[in-house]
Amino acid sequence: MHRCIICESSEKKLIASQTFRDTYLDLINPKYQDLERSLFSCLDCGFIYHDPQLDESDAQILYEKFRDFTFRNETADEYFDRITKYPPEESENYQKIDWIKKIVPTHLIKGGKLLDIGCGGGVFIHTFLKNTKNWSAWGVEPTPAFADLAERRLGCPVIASPYRRGIFDDIKYDLISVNQVLEHLLDPLKFLFDIAGELNDGGYIYLEVPDISDLLELPSDHDRFQMQHLWIFSKETLKKLCQSARLNIVKMDVIKTLRGRSNLVALIQNKIDL
Repeated sequence: MHRCIICESSEKKLIASQTFRDTYLDLINPKYQDLERSLFSCLDCGFIYHDPQLDESDAQILYEKFRDFTFRNETADEYFDRITKYPPEESENYQKIDWIKKIVPTHLIKGGKLLDIGCGGGVFIHTFLKNTKNWSAWGVEPTPAFADLAERRLGCPVIASPYRRGIFDDIKYDLISVNQVLEHLLDPLKFLFDIAGELNDGGYIYLEVPDISDLLELPSDHDRFQMQHLWIFSKETLKKLCQSARLNIVKMDVIKTLRGRSNLVALIQNKIDL
């Protein structure tokens, strides 16, 4: 990558050289471990990104494997039951929903349609439907094993595929949730344009990404800094990206999770031209 995707500047500075073993690269091609891997910061806007980056074919291989249950110490159903049985005070999914409720309580009360992109095994959808009324849900998940688990346990439609606009025909949604997805995408700006076009009038996007503050707080070889995460967002750079997509950030916060990670969360709407 030679230019920043936010401001298109080619000026950058080295943040960190990465010589640790990246476990995700082994799932794609172990020879990638020999690549010279680095994190750079754009000198104009401060956006942090990996260089080099995974391409589309690499990503397809990775997301068919990295959530596969052959890499876990539990079955699919054991995973689902463990996560969904956490009490509210121990549930990060409940933490997300509680944050949304505090900002737009009437929106959740009136009910509607939820699309969860990158829904994993369906645990966020499960917690959402358990804590709201009169909502229906749809899910999109690129890892087949997780998509199968989500559809089977939730009883709602889940497509095993990367997201594409109109994936469920002409349905419009009142809430689109995007949990820990944007940092994986080759073209996050196009993605934001696409999902914004699937919102009902007055609908919201809930967006969650790892926050830049983790660079100072977590080990340099942490999962959050490995190659599957193409971008590292801050409040400033996420705001600029949303502005480029003609989206309005209603509320943005950095939240410390129960596992000690820092997430940047935002509730977003389409801009209305007056």
